[in-house]
Amino acid sequence: MLGTDCGPNSIWQFYAWIHAFLPGFNEIYTVGLTTICSEIWLTRNRATFEKKWINTPFEIVFTACAFIKYSADQQKPGMIRATKKGAEMLKENASQMLLLCGPPMSETSEQVDEGDK
Repeated sequence: MLGTDCGPNSIWQFYAWIHAFLPGFNEIYTVGLTTICSEIWLTRNRATFEKKWINTPFEIVFTACAFIKYSADQQKPGMIRATKKGAEMLKENASQMLLLCGPPMSETSEQVDEGDK
């Protein structure tokens, strides 16, 4: 999970884990957690009731980041910038992981590469 094998199993482990990987954003940890949980719930509802499936779990993270940035203006004045920065950091990390975990090359593109050699 997010480049580590020590994922959280409880709310308290989440806070310890998130503090270790994103220090300095203590005030917005709950905002991020509730937004991710809410987006997972909404995605589940879309899949269950509307039969709209996601292509990758990263879609949940990207949608949550967009919502966090959109709603950042509702934070305390001193937290607006930190909230937007945290959402941007999460989006960048997810983008890097998506590149690492992306779909394997299709067989047709592998055959083209072999034909060129």
